[in-house]
Amino acid sequence: MSALAALAEVAPGILAWKPFLQPAPGVERWWWLLVVPTAVGVALAYKSTRTRELALLPRDVVRMSVQIVLAMVGIAVFLYLLVIVLLPRLPVE
Repeated sequence: MSALAALAEVAPGILAWKPFLQPAPGVERWWWLLVVPTAVGVALAYKSTRTRELALLPRDVVRMSVQIVLAMVGIAVFLYLLVIVLLPRLPVE
């Protein structure tokens, strides 16, 4: 019971957290950085089934991870320009 009490003192919000229903506590400011490990995980899962030689796997995973992150940045820039720059200039009626 003392370990549970210590956990309650250190991280009070984690005990009331409902996964998949609420965001994880403490990631509100840096949630966008999670795109990097997600891209690496997706690239590793995909390239581990597609790469013919195991020696080429790290290079392929890094290349695909960079491609995924750059695509996400490109989509974010496009949506920013669309919503913030282009849409306010359209006529109302």
